[in-house]
Amino acid sequence: MTLVELVAGITLLIVGVLGFAQTLVCLDKGQARTREAGRATQAARAVLERIQAEAFPEAFRRFNAEPADDPGGAGTAPGASFAVPGLSARRDDPDGQPGEVVFPTLDAAPSQLLESVNLEALGMPRDLNGDGVIHPTADYATSYVVLPVLVRVRWEGSAGPAMVELRSMLGNYR
Repeated sequence: MTLVELVAGITLLIVGVLGFAQTLVCLDKGQARTREAGRATQAARAVLERIQAEAFPEAFRRFNAEPADDPGGAGTAPGASFAVPGLSARRDDPDGQPGEVVFPTLDAAPSQLLESVNLEALGMPRDLNGDGVIHPTADYATSYVVLPVLVRVRWEGSAGPAMVELRSMLGNYR
């Protein structure tokens, strides 16, 4: 063997080992992303199940962003934000919690359930009290028969910002 052949063989071997190492690193990152998404999905499902387990007339008041209207007294309900073990909220998250429950409300009035809110993710606007009319300003916090719910988890993941959303339409059909 000549020196040129030996250098070419070593170069090919190094390129192959580096490619294999890069593949292992990518697999590890992919596994971390999958683990994070699994945690987020599991936490979102658990919160959605908790909302579904509530007495239907109280579900909105227990999980909205207004602590003053909690059925057991101010600040006694879970509220709209929740922690997810193993995940960190995004840097720009105002409450520092990666999880949130979203209802058709306005930010300025989180205790008012409105039919006219334009939230495509919740299929809004929508008739919430079943009278066949979408009222632009009426509050249905105590008289809804359908309740659109979005449970969202946004976190700062191993590969950057990530998000999981679960949507549901709860109904109280007598």
